[in-house]
Amino acid sequence: MSQSTALPPGGGSRTAASVIFDLPGYEVIDADDLPSGRRRIVVQAIDRRGVCPGCGTESARIHAWVRQRVRDIPPPVGADPVEVVVRKPRLVCQVHDCPRRTFTQVTAQLPTRARCLTRLREHVVAAVVDSGRAVSEVAAAVSLAWATVQAAVTAAAITLPDVDRIRVYRLGIDEHRYARARYFRDDPSGKWRRVEPWKSTLVNLDTGQVLGVVDGRSAAPVTAWLAARSPAWRARVQVVAIDHSAPFRSAITAMLPGARIAVDHWHLVRLANEMVTATRQRVARETLGRRGRKSDLVWAHRMLLLRAGNELSPAATDRLLAVLAADDPTGQIGAAWGVKERLRMLLATTDLSAAATARASFEATVTDAAIPEADQLAETIRTWWPQIETFIETRVTNAKTEAANTTIKQIKRTGRGYRNHDNYRTRILLHSARRTRRRPPLTQQGTTLNRE
Repeated sequence: MSQSTALPPGGGSRTAASVIFDLPGYEVIDADDLPSGRRRIVVQAIDRRGVCPGCGTESARIHAWVRQRVRDIPPPVGADPVEVVVRKPRLVCQVHDCPRRTFTQVTAQLPTRARCLTRLREHVVAAVVDSGRAVSEVAAAVSLAWATVQAAVTAAAITLPDVDRIRVYRLGIDEHRYARARYFRDDPSGKWRRVEPWKSTLVNLDTGQVLGVVDGRSAAPVTAWLAARSPAWRARVQVVAIDHSAPFRSAITAMLPGARIAVDHWHLVRLANEMVTATRQRVARETLGRRGRKSDLVWAHRMLLLRAGNELSPAATDRLLAVLAADDPTGQIGAAWGVKERLRMLLATTDLSAAATARASFEATVTDAAIPEADQLAETIRTWWPQIETFIETRVTNAKTEAANTTIKQIKRTGRGYRNHDNYRTRILLHSARRTRRRPPLTQQGTTLNRE
């Protein structure tokens, strides 16, 4: 006796076969225990009609029945393996002059030439994209070939939303290293050359969704990606957050003339910390004739120099002052630390008038320090001052772009690296799009973001 696996047309409770097998649009017509310990389940479509692929005419005239063994989602751990057989009708085309006299029925769960049910393909895509598992691991778990699982993941990329249809008002651009650095020998000179493969990530800062991944970190690939967007999409972008990258700035200026550029403050603070470290290392070489050691107080407390001054406890502040008094004979390390703190105070301002006052204090501190590292930092601040003003006014940062890069690194670790750019890009875009759909964007007040 056959039992439908779908809900009855009028509603109501499902049959036992629906609960056990649960394949939409199909009914169980037979179930056997095989001598090998496996179970065989035979199903067929409830709707016996089909559309001729030659002329597009619907037909319900059955010429013969064929059976096809297909792959399905594996049973739970400990259960007996299941062999699924689909009984399909071979239909006769009703149009006499159609070159296709007969054809096999095609359903949503079993497309043309498919050997896996659609729900199995959805299962492996969810395991790879949502759960973050490696393709090889998922393929081994469901007894499929690596290429089959990867083909399902690649096909899922068709469902990605069109970038031009996504309303983007704040855009973030940042680079990440695609693979480890490699060394190549130049043929003419014979010298070794270091090559670092880079990718640039473009992120919607309102939702955190990765919109694109392009090759390299120069202006050309970013310009090409922006040029592929529609004029309405480009005109909608208001602010673009980047680090202090001149190639990114030139690409944005060329393709998004109406957008303002905000330099991310985290990268500027990082520059200031690198300035303090470079000063400490130079002073150690000049005064001691060697690099710092564990016995040197400044070297032993080098991480204390990089902490935010306003977040230091009273004990930590006293310890820092004692270190500088005892192990900073030139006073240059303390001066560098003061320059760093003045820059942090400048970036903490929220209006341009306060920023102008803080900038004057920063420039005076740099002049008093009279060290080359601080002068170089000040020159960078002067070069990027219009973009720093944009950050102070809008407070737009690249935090969500950096978070996307962290997720990308995890995807690379799971896949043990990537050599195929298309597979790499597909995994990133699918994972980001699905995570964005599962988590609606929120404003700072915790309400759903609504931009029209």
